[in-house]
Amino acid sequence: MIMYFAWNNMKLRFKGSYLGLLWTALEPLFIFGILFLVMTTIRDVQREEFGVYLIVGVLFYHLFAKGTISGMTSLVQNGGILKSLNIEKEIFPVISTGTVCYMLIVHMGVLFGLMSIFNFVPSESMILLPVVLALFLVLILGVSYFLSILFGYLRDVQPIWSVLIYALLFISPIFWYVNEVDGVLLGIQQLNPLGQIIELAHKIIVFGEIPEISEWVYPIIIVFGILFSGYALFKKFEDGVVENL
Repeated sequence: MIMYFAWNNMKLRFKGSYLGLLWTALEPLFIFGILFLVMTTIRDVQREEFGVYLIVGVLFYHLFAKGTISGMTSLVQNGGILKSLNIEKEIFPVISTGTVCYMLIVHMGVLFGLMSIFNFVPSESMILLPVVLALFLVLILGVSYFLSILFGYLRDVQPIWSVLIYALLFISPIFWYVNEVDGVLLGIQQLNPLGQIIELAHKIIVFGEIPEISEWVYPIIIVFGILFSGYALFKKFEDGVVENL
């Protein structure tokens, strides 16, 4: 049932547009094209894998932005259902994350398509990609629990989160390499769960490396910490949100 509603949610997102679900692939491709053109123009990119490196970061960033924004508004947009039916409220952020699963399938198609264009051959380390993707979806769900409750009480959360999402484009290793930065930016990266997950994906997909155990510890702890604390906050204040709808 969750995946059925998630699919309907995905179709409604593009309802009325001529290209429809094709936008799921075109949006990240446009972002990638602009960043690739700008970055290869303003600096001499020596690394042959930069195109694949960039698209990996863009795809994770795009899914995170779309998934958390959808999760944030999931309760408010379904206010009519919540007021008329006795239904578990936590299902709506889960449905939003389910929509991300469908988008993820399309995004993986974009990734492998661009790999062929850049003549990039993935290595055996790709077998660990599902683990990173599962961790990524857990992060989106946890953040969605937080945002949906906060947005239910305070609508100002939406523009604030939009600014933070925009900032994540620059403070996450999407078009820059971790070993090329230091200082404040490196410190932020070490605390940034999205950046940590993107870097794990880079190592597995782009560099063909198997991350060490120590590189998995922080992302796993922080992601599940966000999930459990977000869910606890959600359950504590969910009834009050319905009254504010």
